[in-house]
Amino acid sequence: MSRYDTLQQVPLSKVPAGEYVRRKPDARATYIRGDYDRGSRTYSLTDFDDICREIFLPGRSLVWVGFTF
Repeated sequence: MSRYDTLQQVPLSKVPAGEYVRRKPDARATYIRGDYDRGSRTYSLTDFDDICREIFLPGRSLVWVGFTF
């Protein structure tokens, strides 16, 4: 069950681990928010369709949550 019921844009640092996120509201790629990396001060986002693809974004990055997936 998602914490977010409606489509909204929030900072990545406020999204709980394991939540589905997108970088744009109409994006094709859906990511799963992972752990925080203290060394680089970024959060990991793992692509839902390709688990070998991972990106790292700072916590202030705005992401979209609450979409139907």
